[in-house]
Amino acid sequence: MSSQRWALPTTLLPDGDERDLWVVDGRLTSRPPAAAERLPGRFTLPGLVDAHAHISLGAGQVPLDLKATAEALGRLPGTGVLAIRDVGSPDDLVLDLVPATAHPTIEAAGQWLAPEGRYYARLHRPVAPDDVVAAALAQVRAGARWIKVVADWTEAGLSYEPSLLEQLVDAVHDAGARVAAHTQGPDVSDIITAGVDSLEHGCGLRSTDLDVLAASGIAWTPTLSALSGPMPADAVPERVARRQGWLDNSRALLASAAERGVTILAGTDTAGPLSDEIALLIDFGLTPAQALRAATTDARAYLGLPALDGGAAADVVTFEADPREDPSVLSDPAAVLLRGTRIR
Repeated sequence: MSSQRWALPTTLLPDGDERDLWVVDGRLTSRPPAAAERLPGRFTLPGLVDAHAHISLGAGQVPLDLKATAEALGRLPGTGVLAIRDVGSPDDLVLDLVPATAHPTIEAAGQWLAPEGRYYARLHRPVAPDDVVAAALAQVRAGARWIKVVADWTEAGLSYEPSLLEQLVDAVHDAGARVAAHTQGPDVSDIITAGVDSLEHGCGLRSTDLDVLAASGIAWTPTLSALSGPMPADAVPERVARRQGWLDNSRALLASAAERGVTILAGTDTAGPLSDEIALLIDFGLTPAQALRAATTDARAYLGLPALDGGAAADVVTFEADPREDPSVLSDPAAVLLRGTRIR
Protein backbone atom coordinates (compact mmCIF):
# COMPACT_ATOMS: atom_id res chain seq x y z
CA MET A 1 0.00 0.00 0.00
CA SER A 2 2.84 2.44 -0.65
CA SER A 3 3.76 4.95 -3.33
CA GLN A 4 6.70 7.30 -3.59
CA ARG A 5 4.57 10.27 -4.69
CA TRP A 6 1.35 11.49 -3.12
CA ALA A 7 -0.74 14.62 -3.48
CA LEU A 8 -2.29 15.45 -0.10
CA PRO A 9 -5.77 16.88 0.51
CA THR A 10 -5.31 20.65 0.49
CA THR A 11 -7.25 21.56 3.67
CA LEU A 12 -4.55 21.35 6.35
CA LEU A 13 -5.60 20.95 9.96
CA PRO A 14 -5.73 21.85 12.78
CA ASP A 15 -6.17 25.42 11.52
CA GLY A 16 -7.80 24.82 8.13
CA ASP A 17 -5.12 26.43 5.95
CA GLU A 18 -5.46 25.78 2.24
CA ARG A 19 -2.13 24.73 0.79
CA ASP A 20 -0.77 22.23 -1.72
CA LEU A 21 1.57 19.59 -0.34
CA TRP A 22 3.06 16.49 -1.87
CA VAL A 23 5.04 13.53 -0.63
CA VAL A 24 8.08 12.59 -2.68
CA ASP A 25 10.45 9.85 -1.58
CA GLY A 26 8.80 9.78 1.80
CA ARG A 27 9.17 13.51 2.51
CA LEU A 28 6.85 16.48 2.39
CA THR A 29 7.36 19.11 -0.27
CA SER A 30 5.56 22.17 -1.66
CA ARG A 31 7.13 21.59 -5.08
CA PRO A 32 4.79 19.59 -7.33
CA PRO A 33 6.28 16.44 -8.84
CA ALA A 34 5.65 15.51 -12.45
CA ALA A 35 3.01 13.00 -11.35
CA ALA A 36 1.46 12.02 -8.01
CA GLU A 37 -1.42 9.90 -6.82
CA ARG A 38 -4.12 11.69 -4.83
CA LEU A 39 -4.26 10.46 -1.25
CA PRO A 40 -7.86 9.70 -0.17
CA GLY A 41 -9.66 12.14 2.09
CA ARG A 42 -10.53 15.84 2.15
CA PHE A 43 -8.61 16.98 5.27
CA THR A 44 -4.93 16.51 6.14
CA LEU A 45 -3.64 16.36 9.71
CA PRO A 46 -0.13 15.74 11.00
CA GLY A 47 0.27 12.32 12.60
CA LEU A 48 -1.47 12.16 15.96
CA VAL A 49 0.59 12.12 19.15
CA ASP A 50 -0.38 10.32 22.36
CA ALA A 51 1.72 12.30 24.84
CA HIS A 52 0.92 10.19 27.91
CA ALA A 53 0.88 6.48 27.16
CA HIS A 54 1.81 3.26 28.92
CA ILE A 55 2.12 0.92 25.97
CA SER A 56 3.37 -1.97 28.12
CA LEU A 57 0.17 -2.09 30.19
CA GLY A 58 -2.81 -4.02 28.85
CA ALA A 59 -6.44 -4.07 29.94
CA GLY A 60 -6.78 -3.65 33.67
CA GLN A 61 -3.21 -2.31 33.81
CA VAL A 62 -1.86 -5.84 33.44
CA PRO A 63 1.83 -5.71 32.45
CA LEU A 64 2.64 -7.06 28.98
CA ASP A 65 5.80 -8.85 27.98
CA LEU A 66 8.16 -7.38 25.41
CA LYS A 67 6.58 -9.19 22.45
CA ALA A 68 3.04 -8.10 23.35
CA THR A 69 4.25 -4.55 23.96
CA ALA A 70 5.84 -4.41 20.51
CA GLU A 71 2.61 -5.73 18.97
CA ALA A 72 0.55 -3.10 20.80
CA LEU A 73 2.91 -0.39 19.59
CA GLY A 74 2.62 -1.68 16.03
CA ARG A 75 -1.17 -1.37 16.09
CA LEU A 76 -1.13 2.36 16.82
CA PRO A 77 -0.21 3.71 13.36
CA GLY A 78 -3.33 2.20 11.81
CA THR A 79 -5.36 4.47 14.12
CA GLY A 80 -3.43 7.56 13.05
CA VAL A 81 -1.26 7.72 16.20
CA LEU A 82 2.20 8.10 14.70
CA ALA A 83 4.14 9.22 17.79
CA ILE A 84 3.87 8.50 21.50
CA ARG A 85 5.52 9.53 24.71
CA ASP A 86 5.58 6.48 26.96
CA VAL A 87 5.80 7.74 30.54
CA GLY A 88 6.43 4.62 32.57
CA SER A 89 6.79 0.86 32.22
CA PRO A 90 7.49 -1.94 34.71
CA ASP A 91 11.18 -2.80 34.96
CA ASP A 92 12.12 -0.26 32.25
CA LEU A 93 10.61 -2.66 29.69
CA VAL A 94 9.89 -0.09 26.98
CA LEU A 95 13.56 0.91 26.98
CA ASP A 96 14.29 -2.63 25.76
CA LEU A 97 12.12 -2.28 22.65
CA VAL A 98 13.93 -2.43 19.34
CA PRO A 99 12.15 0.10 17.06
CA ALA A 100 10.64 -1.35 13.90
CA THR A 101 9.75 0.43 10.67
CA ALA A 102 6.07 -0.23 11.41
CA HIS A 103 6.27 1.43 14.84
CA PRO A 104 5.36 5.03 15.57
CA THR A 105 8.05 7.37 16.83
CA ILE A 106 8.44 6.76 20.56
CA GLU A 107 9.99 8.80 23.34
CA ALA A 108 10.17 6.64 26.42
CA ALA A 109 10.78 6.77 30.14
CA GLY A 110 11.84 3.84 32.25
CA GLN A 111 9.97 2.72 35.35
CA TRP A 112 8.13 5.17 37.55
CA LEU A 113 10.38 6.75 40.19
CA ALA A 114 8.62 6.72 43.55
CA PRO A 115 9.47 5.70 47.11
CA GLU A 116 7.80 2.89 49.04
CA GLY A 117 4.01 3.25 49.18
CA ARG A 118 3.78 6.03 46.60
CA TYR A 119 2.81 4.03 43.53
CA TYR A 120 1.12 0.76 42.60
CA ALA A 121 3.29 -1.87 44.27
CA ARG A 122 2.72 -4.45 41.53
CA LEU A 123 4.08 -2.13 38.83
CA HIS A 124 7.28 -0.68 40.20
CA ARG A 125 10.31 -1.09 42.41
CA PRO A 126 10.44 1.53 45.17
CA VAL A 127 13.24 4.07 44.82
CA ALA A 128 14.48 5.57 48.07
CA PRO A 129 15.33 9.29 48.21
CA ASP A 130 19.05 8.56 48.47
CA ASP A 131 18.89 6.55 45.24
CA VAL A 132 16.51 8.54 43.05
CA VAL A 133 19.04 10.71 41.19
CA ALA A 134 21.26 7.74 40.40
CA ALA A 135 18.24 5.71 39.27
CA ALA A 136 17.16 8.49 36.91
CA LEU A 137 20.61 8.82 35.38
CA ALA A 138 20.81 5.05 34.89
CA GLN A 139 17.57 5.25 32.90
CA VAL A 140 18.99 8.03 30.73
CA ARG A 141 22.08 5.92 30.04
CA ALA A 142 19.75 3.06 29.05
CA GLY A 143 18.08 5.27 26.43
CA ALA A 144 15.32 7.12 28.29
CA ARG A 145 14.43 10.48 26.78
CA TRP A 146 12.10 11.13 29.71
CA ILE A 147 12.18 10.44 33.42
CA LYS A 148 8.81 9.86 35.07
CA VAL A 149 8.76 10.85 38.72
CA VAL A 150 5.70 10.30 40.89
CA ALA A 151 6.12 13.70 42.49
CA ASP A 152 3.09 13.26 44.72
CA TRP A 153 0.62 10.48 45.37
CA THR A 154 -3.07 11.47 45.75
CA GLU A 155 -3.42 13.23 49.11
CA ALA A 156 -0.23 11.81 50.65
CA GLY A 157 1.95 14.82 49.87
CA LEU A 158 5.21 15.08 48.01
CA SER A 159 7.09 11.85 47.34
CA TYR A 160 10.48 13.54 47.51
CA GLU A 161 11.50 16.76 49.25
CA PRO A 162 11.38 19.85 46.97
CA SER A 163 15.16 20.32 47.14
CA LEU A 164 15.72 16.70 46.08
CA LEU A 165 13.20 17.00 43.24
CA GLU A 166 15.05 20.08 42.02
CA GLN A 167 18.35 18.19 42.23
CA LEU A 168 16.81 15.35 40.22
CA VAL A 169 15.55 17.72 37.52
CA ASP A 170 18.90 19.48 37.22
CA ALA A 171 20.78 16.18 36.92
CA VAL A 172 18.39 14.83 34.26
CA HIS A 173 18.59 18.06 32.26
CA ASP A 174 22.38 18.00 32.42
CA ALA A 175 22.22 14.44 31.05
CA GLY A 176 20.12 15.57 28.08
CA ALA A 177 16.69 14.23 29.10
CA ARG A 178 13.48 15.72 30.49
CA VAL A 179 11.24 15.12 33.50
CA ALA A 180 7.51 14.34 33.52
CA ALA A 181 5.92 14.66 36.95
CA HIS A 182 2.86 12.74 38.08
CA THR A 183 0.89 15.16 40.26
CA GLN A 184 -2.65 14.96 41.58
CA GLY A 185 -2.26 16.68 44.95
CA PRO A 186 -2.26 20.25 46.25
CA ASP A 187 1.54 20.67 46.41
CA VAL A 188 1.84 21.24 42.68
CA SER A 189 3.48 24.66 43.09
CA ASP A 190 6.53 23.02 44.69
CA ILE A 191 6.71 20.62 41.73
CA ILE A 192 6.53 23.50 39.27
CA THR A 193 9.26 25.39 41.14
CA ALA A 194 11.55 22.36 40.84
CA GLY A 195 11.61 22.95 37.07
CA VAL A 196 9.99 19.78 35.73
CA ASP A 197 9.14 19.76 32.04
CA SER A 198 5.56 18.50 32.18
CA LEU A 199 2.77 17.95 34.67
CA GLU A 200 0.87 14.70 34.23
CA HIS A 201 -2.77 14.87 35.39
CA GLY A 202 -2.25 18.19 37.23
CA CYS A 203 -5.38 17.70 39.31
CA GLY A 204 -4.32 20.20 41.98
CA LEU A 205 -3.40 23.06 39.67
CA ARG A 206 -4.62 26.53 40.61
CA SER A 207 -5.33 29.49 38.39
CA THR A 208 -2.29 31.23 39.86
CA ASP A 209 -0.07 28.43 38.54
CA LEU A 210 -1.04 28.87 34.91
CA ASP A 211 1.02 31.97 34.12
CA VAL A 212 4.06 30.26 35.65
CA LEU A 213 3.52 27.24 33.43
CA ALA A 214 3.21 29.41 30.34
CA ALA A 215 6.29 31.49 31.15
CA SER A 216 8.45 28.47 31.96
CA GLY A 217 7.28 26.23 29.09
CA ILE A 218 6.00 23.50 31.41
CA ALA A 219 3.35 21.45 29.61
CA TRP A 220 0.15 20.07 31.14
CA THR A 221 -1.24 16.67 30.14
CA PRO A 222 -4.71 16.45 31.77
CA THR A 223 -5.37 12.76 30.87
CA LEU A 224 -9.13 13.35 31.12
CA SER A 225 -9.96 9.89 29.77
CA ALA A 226 -8.16 8.25 32.66
CA LEU A 227 -9.99 10.42 35.19
CA SER A 228 -13.43 10.06 33.60
CA GLY A 229 -13.80 6.29 33.41
CA PRO A 230 -16.18 4.27 35.58
CA MET A 231 -15.32 3.91 39.25
CA PRO A 232 -15.30 0.50 40.96
CA ALA A 233 -18.69 -0.41 42.39
CA ASP A 234 -17.20 -0.55 45.88
CA ALA A 235 -15.41 2.81 45.67
CA VAL A 236 -15.80 4.73 48.91
CA PRO A 237 -17.63 8.08 48.72
CA GLU A 238 -14.47 10.01 49.58
CA ARG A 239 -12.68 8.55 46.56
CA VAL A 240 -15.61 9.33 44.26
CA ALA A 241 -15.80 12.90 45.55
CA ARG A 242 -12.04 13.40 45.22
CA ARG A 243 -12.01 12.36 41.58
CA GLN A 244 -15.03 14.51 40.78
CA GLY A 245 -13.18 17.43 42.35
CA TRP A 246 -10.21 16.73 40.08
CA LEU A 247 -12.45 16.78 37.01
CA ASP A 248 -14.22 19.94 38.13
CA ASN A 249 -10.86 21.65 38.59
CA SER A 250 -9.68 20.65 35.12
CA ARG A 251 -12.92 21.91 33.61
CA ALA A 252 -12.51 25.23 35.41
CA LEU A 253 -8.89 25.76 34.29
CA LEU A 254 -8.42 24.20 30.88
CA ALA A 255 -9.67 26.98 28.61
CA SER A 256 -7.86 29.62 30.66
CA ALA A 257 -4.64 27.62 30.50
CA ALA A 258 -4.79 27.53 26.72
CA GLU A 259 -5.61 31.24 26.51
CA ARG A 260 -2.60 32.06 28.70
CA GLY A 261 -0.27 30.09 26.47
CA VAL A 262 0.18 26.89 28.45
CA THR A 263 1.12 23.95 26.22
CA ILE A 264 -1.68 21.40 26.56
CA LEU A 265 -0.87 17.82 25.54
CA ALA A 266 -3.37 15.08 24.72
CA GLY A 267 -2.62 11.82 26.48
CA THR A 268 -4.68 8.71 27.08
CA ASP A 269 -2.77 7.12 29.99
CA THR A 270 -4.25 3.59 29.80
CA ALA A 271 -7.76 4.67 28.81
CA GLY A 272 -7.56 5.31 25.02
CA PRO A 273 -8.42 5.81 22.22
CA LEU A 274 -6.88 9.22 21.57
CA SER A 275 -10.02 10.40 19.74
CA ASP A 276 -11.91 10.12 23.05
CA GLU A 277 -9.31 12.27 24.83
CA ILE A 278 -9.58 14.93 22.14
CA ALA A 279 -13.36 14.94 22.48
CA LEU A 280 -13.02 15.37 26.24
CA LEU A 281 -10.60 18.25 25.82
CA ILE A 282 -13.29 19.97 23.76
CA ASP A 283 -15.99 19.14 26.28
CA PHE A 284 -13.80 20.59 29.05
CA GLY A 285 -13.36 23.91 27.30
CA LEU A 286 -10.85 23.82 24.48
CA THR A 287 -11.89 24.83 20.99
CA PRO A 288 -11.78 22.00 18.44
CA ALA A 289 -8.67 23.51 16.87
CA GLN A 290 -6.95 23.80 20.26
CA ALA A 291 -7.77 20.19 21.08
CA LEU A 292 -6.39 19.02 17.74
CA ARG A 293 -3.23 21.06 18.32
CA ALA A 294 -2.83 19.29 21.68
CA ALA A 295 -2.68 16.00 19.77
CA THR A 296 -0.74 17.18 16.72
CA THR A 297 1.16 20.43 16.12
CA ASP A 298 1.63 21.55 19.73
CA ALA A 299 2.58 18.06 20.86
CA ARG A 300 4.98 17.64 17.97
CA ALA A 301 6.62 21.01 18.58
CA TYR A 302 6.96 20.21 22.29
CA LEU A 303 8.58 16.84 21.55
CA GLY A 304 10.80 18.25 18.82
CA LEU A 305 8.98 16.44 16.01
CA PRO A 306 8.05 18.00 12.65
CA ALA A 307 4.46 18.47 11.56
CA LEU A 308 3.56 19.39 7.96
CA ASP A 309 6.95 20.94 7.33
CA GLY A 310 8.70 20.88 3.98
CA GLY A 311 11.49 18.33 3.95
CA ALA A 312 10.14 16.41 6.94
CA ALA A 313 9.35 12.72 6.87
CA ALA A 314 5.68 12.43 5.97
CA ASP A 315 3.68 11.44 9.05
CA VAL A 316 0.22 12.24 7.75
CA VAL A 317 -3.38 11.27 8.49
CA THR A 318 -6.31 12.20 6.23
CA PHE A 319 -10.05 12.23 6.83
CA GLU A 320 -13.16 12.46 4.70
CA ALA A 321 -15.02 14.53 7.31
CA ASP A 322 -13.78 17.47 9.35
CA PRO A 323 -12.71 16.34 12.86
CA ARG A 324 -13.16 19.90 14.11
CA GLU A 325 -16.90 19.39 13.66
CA ASP A 326 -16.96 15.81 14.96
CA PRO A 327 -13.86 14.46 16.74
CA SER A 328 -15.19 10.91 16.50
CA VAL A 329 -14.08 10.83 12.84
CA LEU A 330 -10.50 10.70 14.16
CA SER A 331 -11.07 7.02 14.88
CA ASP A 332 -11.56 6.28 11.17
CA PRO A 333 -8.82 7.84 9.00
CA ALA A 334 -9.20 7.80 5.23
CA ALA A 335 -5.46 7.20 4.85
CA VAL A 336 -2.31 7.09 6.96
CA LEU A 337 1.27 7.69 5.88
CA LEU A 338 3.97 6.62 8.33
CA ARG A 339 7.27 8.21 7.33
CA GLY A 340 5.95 8.43 3.79
CA THR A 341 4.72 4.84 3.46
CA ARG A 342 1.01 4.31 3.18
CA ILE A 343 -0.13 1.87 5.87
CA ARG A 344 -3.87 2.51 5.56
